[in-house]
Amino acid sequence: MSSEYDQPEQPERPEQQPDGQRHDWREGIAWGPREVVQGIALAAAAVIFIPVAALVVAAAAGIDVTDSKRATEVSLAASLPFEAALFAIVVALTVFKYHSRWSDLGFRPLALSRAWVPAVVVIGAFVAVEAYAIVADAIGGNKFLPKSTLGEDVFDEKAFVVLAGILALAMAPLVEETFFRGFVFGGLSKRFSFLGAALISGFLFSLAHGQPTTLIPFTVVGMLFAAGYAYTGSLWTTIAAHFTFNLISFTVTFATR
Repeated sequence: MSSEYDQPEQPERPEQQPDGQRHDWREGIAWGPREVVQGIALAAAAVIFIPVAALVVAAAAGIDVTDSKRATEVSLAASLPFEAALFAIVVALTVFKYHSRWSDLGFRPLALSRAWVPAVVVIGAFVAVEAYAIVADAIGGNKFLPKSTLGEDVFDEKAFVVLAGILALAMAPLVEETFFRGFVFGGLSKRFSFLGAALISGFLFSLAHGQPTTLIPFTVVGMLFAAGYAYTGSLWTTIAAHFTFNLISFTVTFATR
């Protein structure tokens, strides 16, 4: 016969604030800097392996990658499995390893009282990029100006535009925010202060874009995204901000090419 004393103790759930957000957004994070280092190492391996594999497949298919348009095609195609690899890395090191919930990665509802935060983050991101561009132009002219992370031939063919749009507007906001804010920033916050975790994750975020001229501005953008996530406790804040930032950038680039 069972009794109330035979029932296993249930883990305490974090208290909820009146607006539905946790008191501490870091509660529930089981992974830490060790898993972050492992995740970065796996992502670096994917950066090397996937493009090489794409080139091998292209060569086997008779695609001339010395042609700029075909090179763009291969590059865009390789970006799809890379984004998938980033997401898989996060799942392996959190959900599978620690049985973490998606809410521990930041997938919590964004409170209506803080629905304004994504817009402020986007404005701050563009201000940061433009401020850097002004300073860079004054110091070294076009040499230090941020350049588009999209290839020059992306808008030359409809198929490229569609694929680039899927990557920039659908996959990048979801996957990159899950990896850099939910996983990296969240894990580093177990050891470092907010500023330290935001700076490191922001730098890694900028490094992933592969453009030396975006290292400084995108590090700041990444830190702003981290601030938005920490303030609201919801990763949807930065996913929305990232989507809006990319949408505006994509549209302006397409309209002014």
